Amino acid sequence: MEEHIKRSPLTAFILSFLTPGVGQLYNGQLKKAVSFYLLELVLSGVMSFAGLFFSFFGMLTCGGILIGYTIFVMVDAFINAKRLQIIKAKKYNKWYLYLLIILINISLIQPLLEQFIIPPVKSYKIPAQSMAPTLMVGDHIIVNKKYYTNQSPERGDVVIFPYPPTPEKNYIKRVVGLPGETIEIKNKQVYINGQPLEEPYVMYTQSRPLPPSMAAMDKFGAVTVPNGKLFVLGDNRDNSLDSRYFGVVDIATLKGKALYIYWAKDKKRIGEDIK
Repeated sequence: MEEHIKRSPLTAFILSFLTPGVGQLYNGQLKKAVSFYLLELVLSGVMSFAGLFFSFFGMLTCGGILIGYTIFVMVDAFINAKRLQIIKAKKYNKWYLYLLIILINISLIQPLLEQFIIPPVKSYKIPAQSMAPTLMVGDHIIVNKKYYTNQSPERGDVVIFPYPPTPEKNYIKRVVGLPGETIEIKNKQVYINGQPLEEPYVMYTQSRPLPPSMAAMDKFGAVTVPNGKLFVLGDNRDNSLDSRYFGVVDIATLKGKALYIYWAKDKKRIGEDIK
């Protein structure tokens, strides 16, 4: 004798939120469940390979599509559970199978997607003023984690790296000196191989020479950047702990390049590229 089971619209809705397609599986719609799940993978893959996440408006577009698709799948599961009410139990209509699928998706499939399909971006929140006025306290930024996999750092890049004395901490600074270059600072002016560097992004808070304990901020070097290393400085030049104090940064340790601001207290700055 066939077993009939009642379907809860709310349960179907929640299951589809946890993993697209599981709500349809709960409703006894196996083909639709598989199709919905695979379609989400295809959407994520296409948007990732198109590089849309690397720009603010591209991120908004991708986010809108994925959120809209998830809502569509959840609503579909809810409506069909309400319409069907009672279904003939299938072999896969077991609570532990739903749970197993959700756990596999979260613990295995999603990490694989992040590694190979979902774009290598990460969000960071700025905790200090060392990069002002480019980045302010409370800014939320997107970083391309694999930008330097196939590219070399360039002067002017804003990079994330582990703080050399305490690698557990992340620091964000601007690349000023490249491997093989000689860096010198005289009266706050940076010189690269003896030539003054134009820095329209820099902010100074101290107009007069600083006391001896902070003299490195006004006068430094000359030093030559070793191969495989970078000399980095904060844009808030008189309030930044950077290569003047902890030395050069190993290129191999870079965690990515800062791309854009996606949230800020000053709403006018949302969407700005980090230059």
